[in-house]
Amino acid sequence: MRFPALAKLLTPVIAVMLLCGCDAQFFGGDRQLMRPPYPAGEDRNIQEELTKSLGSFTLKYPKSGSYRSAIVRTDLTGDGRNDALVFYRQDETKPISLALLSKDNGEWQFISKKEGEGGEIDRVLFGDINCDGRNEIIVGWTIYSSGLNIISAYSLQDNTLTAIDVKEYSESKGANISVAYTDMQLFDFDNDGSDEIIASYINLSEVTATAKLIECHRGVDNAFTMSVTDTAQLDGHVLYYAEAKVAKLTDDKIFGVVLDGYKDNSTMVTEYVYWNSVNGDLEAPFYDPEEQAVLNTVRNVNITSRDIDSDSVMDIPVTEYLPGYDHTSESPMYLTLWYNVDFGAKGYTFLNKKKNIINLSEGYSITWQSAWNGKVTCRLDEKNRILYFYRYKKDRFAFSEELFRIKVFTQNEWKEDKHDPKFAVVLNSTDETVCAALFSSDQTLIDQKTVVSAFSLI
Repeated sequence: MRFPALAKLLTPVIAVMLLCGCDAQFFGGDRQLMRPPYPAGEDRNIQEELTKSLGSFTLKYPKSGSYRSAIVRTDLTGDGRNDALVFYRQDETKPISLALLSKDNGEWQFISKKEGEGGEIDRVLFGDINCDGRNEIIVGWTIYSSGLNIISAYSLQDNTLTAIDVKEYSESKGANISVAYTDMQLFDFDNDGSDEIIASYINLSEVTATAKLIECHRGVDNAFTMSVTDTAQLDGHVLYYAEAKVAKLTDDKIFGVVLDGYKDNSTMVTEYVYWNSVNGDLEAPFYDPEEQAVLNTVRNVNITSRDIDSDSVMDIPVTEYLPGYDHTSESPMYLTLWYNVDFGAKGYTFLNKKKNIINLSEGYSITWQSAWNGKVTCRLDEKNRILYFYRYKKDRFAFSEELFRIKVFTQNEWKEDKHDPKFAVVLNSTDETVCAALFSSDQTLIDQKTVVSAFSLI
């Protein structure tokens, strides 16, 4: 084939590859066109200053937690102004490193750097763990070789990032080892003026889980160190935590960690972990040592703990079957009961705060009325976006007499629906949808005002 003919064949191929952004190395160039855009504003100034000190590098980002940026601004020097903590890597064969920059006369200045311990950043936290009036850096690293998350801590001493040892004693290895975790939370749990870590670790291979209290103290050489000072058993049948948070657990202003975990695809459980100042130990009160599990907060609805009644105290959802359903039902429906917890000298008690029916797919709930107990049940039609409410009589078919239904319409469907205005009430409306309650004309058990006041978005 002559060269002109070959060129005619290749020209459209090359054009397509250029338009598709194919690797420029195919044509003997570099990968400049493949690089991410350079940051703007303050981040650009920080990165330019870091380039002067380090040369080439790649920014790295935490994959979970409150801070998801490679450049985190927080006050670490104690001067009341935000510094810049940067996570980066210069060599793919080495762990990720940290760098600290501070502003001087309006210009970012490189202060210090420190090599980390992992190939990936799980999360970063900040807190005063040693009562020095300044925040320290807590980093959760993911170790590629084991897949474990481990905890490291760093402080700024004399303008130098310094590692704080974080260890726990392993009886099987007869030595101090890095602290592994699945989740970790930072807070002043024992109200002593310094922050502590409560780390929760699920060991899937051994079907065990442990909560660990990690505190900072002076070591034998007078240097700060962190170690596990107490532990509590958790439910090892939990596969992973859907959500973990620090919250006020009781009206007595006891703060602790709330863990909402999945035991399987449809079963959730809530665990509390807190420091018992009376007994002087870390406690997970819902754990049953005989069953080696948590049983009294199990539920069959995919919803996490929350402050359901706006009293600033955490509430736990627990489910029970609605009338007409049991474990043999193909698509059972549940009543969700919300509880506060009261801790006493002899243990704890649950205080029922609220009951509701939750429609997760549509994002709303209906507060259950005491007058409905034993008289009302429900059925959900997700495909047609309808939640039905029926009169329940034990010896009759549970779904024979409809009381009312809650249906989500599109705006056009609502305009075209031939509903009787006397028996229809709008509960919520958006630009796209209308959520309405449609009442049976011959029912007298439930009035419209009750349903309107019982409806709320979640």
